[in-house]
Amino acid sequence: MRISTIKLFALVILVFISSIAKADSFSLDLNSKACSKIEGHQNKSDARLNAYDKAMLLAVKSSEYIKSKNLKINDYDYSLLSYKIADRAIKNVIISTTHESNKKICLELKASLDKQKADMILKDYSNPNISAEKVKEIADNVNQTLPKSIYEANDSIPLFYVYPLEFYTKKTTSDYTSRITEQLSFMPRILITDNKELADYYILPRLEKSSLDIIDEKNSRYSMSVSIEIKSKEGEVITKDTKNRYIIIDNSKDKQEVAKKLMIKLLTESVSTLSNQLNILFAN
Repeated sequence: MRISTIKLFALVILVFISSIAKADSFSLDLNSKACSKIEGHQNKSDARLNAYDKAMLLAVKSSEYIKSKNLKINDYDYSLLSYKIADRAIKNVIISTTHESNKKICLELKASLDKQKADMILKDYSNPNISAEKVKEIADNVNQTLPKSIYEANDSIPLFYVYPLEFYTKKTTSDYTSRITEQLSFMPRILITDNKELADYYILPRLEKSSLDIIDEKNSRYSMSVSIEIKSKEGEVITKDTKNRYIIIDNSKDKQEVAKKLMIKLLTESVSTLSNQLNILFAN
C-alpha cells in the first residue's frame, strides 16, 4: 500500500512538473535596465516615465526570441513593432529603482513575454506603420470620398479639422488640439483649418481608457488607451490608430500629472503613425 502511495505521489509530482513546463513554454523571462537623465526643467516623474519606457522597449528589442525572427526592418520600424509587443504581450511586470539622484534615475525591469501574443503580432506584421493591404484599403476609401479638387490641375491640398479630444465619459477638452495641429502642420500635403465647414476630413482624438490598479502600498499600475480616427466629410472612417500603454507609478505621485504626460506621449505616437499613412495616401 505504501509503495502504491509513493508511486501515486510521484505521478502527481511528474504531472505537476509537466504542467509547469508546458505553462513556461508559452512565456519567456525578460530583463532590462535603463536610465534617464534629469535635464533642464524636467522632474523626477518625467525621468522615471522615460526610464520605464526605455526599459520596456529594451526588454523586447533585446529578447533572443524576438531577435530570432530575423526581421528585415530598420531600427525605427523595429522600435514601433517592439512598442506594440510591449503593449500587448508583456505581463507580470516588476520595476525596481536601482539608482535615483538629482541627475538621473535608473530602473530594472523584470517581466514575462507571452510568446503566443507576440507571435500573433509578428504574424500580422508587415509594416508597423501601415501594411500594403491597409494602404490599398485606405486608398480605396479615400478615392471614393476624396474631394475632386485633389485631381484637378490646381492640385489643391485637402483641409483637415481637428476635433477636441473626447473622453470615454463623452466629455471633451481642447487642451490637446494645438499639439496635434502643430505636429500635423509639418506635413506638406495637408492643411489644418479652424473652420469645420470648410474641412474635407476630420481628425477625432479620443481617450478610450484610463484606469488605476493598486499593486501595493507603494506602487500602482496605470493603464491608458487613446485613439485617433480620420473621417471623411461624408462620415466614412478612412483610417484609425490606437495606442495602449501601462506604467508602474509611485502612489505618492500626482496622478493627474502622470495621466496628462502619458496622454501627450500616446497622442504624439498616434499622430506620427497616421502622418506616415497620410504621406503615403497623398504622395501623388
